Amino acid sequence: MQGQPPYGIKTNERITRQIIREAKPKVRKPSPLEQAITYARVLNEPSVVSKSQVAQRFGVSRARVSQVLNLFDLDATILDQLTSIKDVEEHNFFTEHRLRRLAVMAGPDQVAEFNRLRQESKREVRLLQ
Repeated sequence: MQGQPPYGIKTNERITRQIIREAKPKVRKPSPLEQAITYARVLNEPSVVSKSQVAQRFGVSRARVSQVLNLFDLDATILDQLTSIKDVEEHNFFTEHRLRRLAVMAGPDQVAEFNRLRQESKREVRLLQ
């Protein structure tokens, strides 16, 4: 097979899926908390009076805006830990969908479940390496 190897892989050996996976650049996805902060900032503008107006501005549904803003119901320690994550793969593990399930739990349950998920994310990152 001819052509250039992807991601600038420099090898004379056979290029396998594992080599491609290891060489593929890690991309940090947008944080759901950053999205929630953006929605909240727009909602606090004097010209905006409803979540529907925020939704129209971003091209999403009003329900979607509410779902993302509900992430502020997470315990403060969880929010601090999420913002301090430096590892790209661990950061990408905490999707809005996973965090939304935590936001509806009671405080102590949130923290316990978050700690469990954090351990799961570290196991998953180790498996990918």
